[in-house]
Amino acid sequence: MKKLVCPGCGEKTSLEGLKVGDRIECPNCANLTLRFKKRGEELYLEEIHKVSCPSCDCIKEVPDHAAAGDTLSCCGQEFRLTYEFGAYALQKQL
Repeated sequence: MKKLVCPGCGEKTSLEGLKVGDRIECPNCANLTLRFKKRGEELYLEEIHKVSCPSCDCIKEVPDHAAAGDTLSCCGQEFRLTYEFGAYALQKQL
Protein backbone atom coordinates (compact mmCIF):
# COMPACT_ATOMS: atom_id res chain seq x y z
CA MET A 1 0.00 0.00 0.00
CA LYS A 2 1.56 3.29 -1.19
CA LYS A 3 1.75 6.28 1.17
CA LEU A 4 2.53 9.94 0.56
CA VAL A 5 3.70 12.65 2.96
CA CYS A 6 1.18 15.26 4.12
CA PRO A 7 2.55 18.75 3.30
CA GLY A 8 1.04 20.05 6.56
CA CYS A 9 2.41 17.67 9.19
CA GLY A 10 4.91 15.47 7.36
CA GLU A 11 3.14 12.24 8.35
CA LYS A 12 2.60 9.54 5.75
CA THR A 13 -0.97 9.18 4.49
CA SER A 14 -2.37 6.06 2.83
CA LEU A 15 -3.51 6.27 -0.80
CA GLU A 16 -5.62 3.13 -0.56
CA GLY A 17 -8.75 3.54 -2.68
CA LEU A 18 -7.81 7.04 -3.92
CA LYS A 19 -7.83 8.24 -7.52
CA VAL A 20 -5.99 11.29 -8.85
CA GLY A 21 -8.17 14.33 -8.11
CA ASP A 22 -9.73 12.86 -4.95
CA ARG A 23 -9.87 14.98 -1.80
CA ILE A 24 -9.05 13.71 1.68
CA GLU A 25 -8.81 15.14 5.18
CA CYS A 26 -5.43 14.61 6.86
CA PRO A 27 -6.06 12.39 9.89
CA ASN A 28 -3.28 14.20 11.80
CA CYS A 29 -3.93 17.86 10.92
CA ALA A 30 -6.88 19.92 12.12
CA ASN A 31 -9.13 20.99 9.23
CA LEU A 32 -6.53 20.32 6.49
CA THR A 33 -7.99 19.14 3.19
CA LEU A 34 -5.65 17.62 0.62
CA ARG A 35 -6.02 16.83 -3.08
CA PHE A 36 -4.31 13.76 -4.56
CA LYS A 37 -2.44 14.95 -7.69
CA LYS A 38 -0.07 13.69 -10.34
CA ARG A 39 2.58 15.62 -12.29
CA GLY A 40 4.26 13.45 -14.90
CA GLU A 41 5.00 10.23 -13.01
CA GLU A 42 5.13 11.97 -9.60
CA LEU A 43 2.22 11.44 -7.19
CA TYR A 44 1.75 13.98 -4.39
CA LEU A 45 -0.70 15.54 -1.96
CA GLU A 46 -1.48 19.27 -2.25
CA GLU A 47 -3.14 21.38 0.41
CA ILE A 48 -6.44 23.01 -0.51
CA HIS A 49 -6.17 26.49 1.01
CA LYS A 50 -9.10 27.86 3.03
CA VAL A 51 -10.15 31.27 4.35
CA SER A 52 -12.69 32.46 6.92
CA CYS A 53 -15.27 35.05 5.95
CA PRO A 54 -14.77 38.13 8.18
CA SER A 55 -18.54 38.75 8.26
CA CYS A 56 -20.13 35.34 8.83
CA ASP A 57 -17.15 33.12 9.84
CA CYS A 58 -17.99 30.68 7.03
CA ILE A 59 -14.94 28.66 5.88
CA LYS A 60 -14.41 28.86 2.12
CA GLU A 61 -11.92 27.08 -0.10
CA VAL A 62 -9.59 29.30 -2.10
CA PRO A 63 -10.04 28.41 -5.81
CA ASP A 64 -6.95 26.90 -7.48
CA HIS A 65 -6.69 29.81 -9.92
CA ALA A 66 -7.07 32.55 -7.25
CA ALA A 67 -4.22 34.88 -6.31
CA ALA A 68 -3.70 37.66 -3.78
CA GLY A 69 -5.66 40.72 -4.84
CA ASP A 70 -8.51 38.74 -6.41
CA THR A 71 -12.09 39.31 -5.26
CA LEU A 72 -14.13 36.53 -3.62
CA SER A 73 -17.78 36.67 -2.55
CA CYS A 74 -19.49 35.40 0.58
CA CYS A 75 -22.75 36.25 2.35
CA GLY A 76 -23.64 38.79 -0.35
CA GLN A 77 -20.41 40.77 0.08
CA GLU A 78 -17.17 41.11 -1.87
CA PHE A 79 -13.78 40.59 -0.19
CA ARG A 80 -10.18 40.99 -1.34
CA LEU A 81 -8.04 37.87 -1.06
CA THR A 82 -4.73 38.51 0.72
CA TYR A 83 -1.71 36.29 1.27
CA GLU A 84 0.68 37.05 4.12
CA PHE A 85 2.85 34.96 6.45
CA GLY A 86 2.11 31.80 4.44
CA ALA A 87 -1.70 32.00 4.74
CA TYR A 88 -4.66 33.37 2.80
CA ALA A 89 -7.26 35.71 4.33
CA LEU A 90 -10.26 37.74 3.20
CA GLN A 91 -10.27 41.48 3.73
CA LYS A 92 -13.34 43.69 3.62
CA GLN A 93 -13.45 46.04 0.62
CA LEU A 94 -13.53 49.71 1.53
